[in-house]
Amino acid sequence: MSTQLNFISVDLVQNVVRDLKIGKAAGFGGLMAEHICLAHTVLLVHLSCLFTMLYKHSMVPDDFGRGIVIPLLKNVDGNRFTTDNYRGITLSPVISKLFEMVLLSQFKDELISDPFQFGIKPKSSCSHAVFTFKTVIDYYLKK
Repeated sequence: MSTQLNFISVDLVQNVVRDLKIGKAAGFGGLMAEHICLAHTVLLVHLSCLFTMLYKHSMVPDDFGRGIVIPLLKNVDGNRFTTDNYRGITLSPVISKLFEMVLLSQFKDELISDPFQFGIKPKSSCSHAVFTFKTVIDYYLKK
């Protein structure tokens, strides 16, 4: 069954804004979650209109896909001169994060992934995949 979304309500945007994580670095535009959270409530009306139009016209601005990639050191005691000891994070624009959160809140029941997908999934991570892999290997080595 497909969810029909006629418009994105101000209440929905307000609920999503409440879930924003504050204290995170700004994206390339310099806008932070705090700017949205502490802004006048009329901003929620404008965001609601913007998100509704983006959804209805099946369009996403190019800047929503831009981000700043920051290398983070995995192990401080490891070799700082090898790329294997770094992982990248992307600082995305807060408005694009909000739009994504709005869409996810509306369509999460229709977005189903394979049970063997571990990354980018709630309550799941690479460590779960490694554990599963190791458990399977141990099982077959014992047999």
